[in-house]
Amino acid sequence: MQWIDYVGLFGAFLSSVTFVPQVYKAWQTRSTGDLSYWMLLILLGNVSTWLFYGIVKKDLAIIIANAIILSLALILLYFKITFKSKPS
Repeated sequence: MQWIDYVGLFGAFLSSVTFVPQVYKAWQTRSTGDLSYWMLLILLGNVSTWLFYGIVKKDLAIIIANAIILSLALILLYFKITFKSKPS
């Protein structure tokens, strides 16, 4: 591996952990009222496209980051669908 590959993997790590606090908070509070379905659907389309691109290009950093983000986005969507909205 070259040094730039490590930079890419570090960027993949940082991108991947972006959604961890949101997933944790949604799970902890059982509330996703402030999350938009549109944002989640756009995010799913975005990371699915990047994941496909990474697989075709055989770019490990892109594959890792987007596979993790896709998993976290699917978890958020599941929470959005299953958690009942709390009254305001």
